[in-house]
Amino acid sequence: MSSGHGLRVYQDMTWEEISAAAEADTPIVIPIGATEQHGRHLPVCTDWVLPQRVLCEAGRVRDIVVGPFLPFGYRSRPGSGGGQHFPGTVSLRATTFMSVLEDVLSELRRGGFRNIVLYNWHFENSGFIYEPAFLVSGQYPELKIVVIEDVFPDFTPEQLNTIWPEGFPGLALEHAAVIETSLWMHHDAAAVRTDQMASDAPQRVVNHDVVPIDTRMSTASGSLSSPMGASADIGKLLTQWLVERVVTVIDDEFPRARSARKG
Repeated sequence: MSSGHGLRVYQDMTWEEISAAAEADTPIVIPIGATEQHGRHLPVCTDWVLPQRVLCEAGRVRDIVVGPFLPFGYRSRPGSGGGQHFPGTVSLRATTFMSVLEDVLSELRRGGFRNIVLYNWHFENSGFIYEPAFLVSGQYPELKIVVIEDVFPDFTPEQLNTIWPEGFPGLALEHAAVIETSLWMHHDAAAVRTDQMASDAPQRVVNHDVVPIDTRMSTASGSLSSPMGASADIGKLLTQWLVERVVTVIDDEFPRARSARKG
């Protein structure tokens, strides 16, 4: 995976390669996800594999290090991730998640990185990423940490119609539906159990949460809307739009014409 046009993936690099990238002030981008059910047709690694695949594509057009992924996230909620009642989902409490991320950031700083991007795919992590970034920034003001808690661009009406010609269900209900299924079809079609794909929808859609979990806010399959319109072509388009967004953010925050640190 570390081969290709300038592509550098942390897990495939040696410590000397990592040290050289850090010394050159190369931005490191951390895919942050979850281990969570994604319907009957997608694997539970979806929320950390897909952002890593997107960042690998970004790494072919912009000099970055695709950082170490975080495979566990905060608790799944029924209205956006299906909920904690599904087998297969392995979640962290908020305090554990924030402590893990705080330690990871501190360790990357110890290794020499100064420019860090946190790239979150799992909706429920929102809010819990900014806190450790803020705390570590307070300890080490020489760091610059960019927090991207919502990786998706603002879709234009034309883009919405291309992906959802029958109507956009909203990103919360896109769990294990057209977006993620299409991205898997583009990046690794063998991971999609196409024979298990089926339309599904919650019995109850509201803008609040209830505990104990109200399973009517979820579905039997785990997909919160239909994946049946998914395709590899849509996945290719989505990848392009996601890459454009993250590269734009990186270019804005870490301009390309940067010299290596002195001393």
